[in-house]
Amino acid sequence: MNDDLDQEGQTMTTMDVQEPVETLEPAEEAVPTSRKGALIGLGVVVLAVVVLFGFALAPRYQSAPASVVGQQLSADPVGQMAPEFTGALVDGNGASLTLSSLRGKTVVVNFWASWCSTCKAEAQIVSDIEKKWRAKGVVFVGVDSHDTTAGAHTYYQTYGLGYQSVQDPDQTIGAQYNVTGLPETFFLDRKGKIVEKFISAFDPVTLDSMIQKAVAAG
Repeated sequence: MNDDLDQEGQTMTTMDVQEPVETLEPAEEAVPTSRKGALIGLGVVVLAVVVLFGFALAPRYQSAPASVVGQQLSADPVGQMAPEFTGALVDGNGASLTLSSLRGKTVVVNFWASWCSTCKAEAQIVSDIEKKWRAKGVVFVGVDSHDTTAGAHTYYQTYGLGYQSVQDPDQTIGAQYNVTGLPETFFLDRKGKIVEKFISAFDPVTLDSMIQKAVAAG
């Protein structure tokens, strides 16, 4: 299964709840037991709220939202043209990437985020397969959804990703591609038409076979 997106771009299944930090109360103050219980209860509630919304409070990409042109894809987009998009690159050097600049090449568009546990499950596979197909002219493009700068950079370093990803801080691209969870991957032929769509994490055989199909489609 892939991780469902909520309105804040978070997944309840991937959230790590931290243990409350213990603090020592001043010895000279004797706090009534009932008051202690109330304070402890309040502290637990506050901690839960902070954990729940912590991702939303983390520093986001500071770039402008991505732009996208074209009709929104249907749930089964095979045969449809991939919507055109332009977004700032994850590496943060100010450069951007436009999908149409890759026209004439087989393209794999992979939607991911550093907070997505299912994305992490496939990340090394995607990284390895991309390196294999790069020499054959296949181009991978990532779309990093509703992420933080630090999280995205750590993700890239951890899995040794060798392809470019664009930032999609407000899920502008994801909405036009009708992405409902992460990861989701689209396989485009040389004309920009969608040949396959895959939901959830890949195994190497499936990813290889779908790339082969996109290449054969011309």
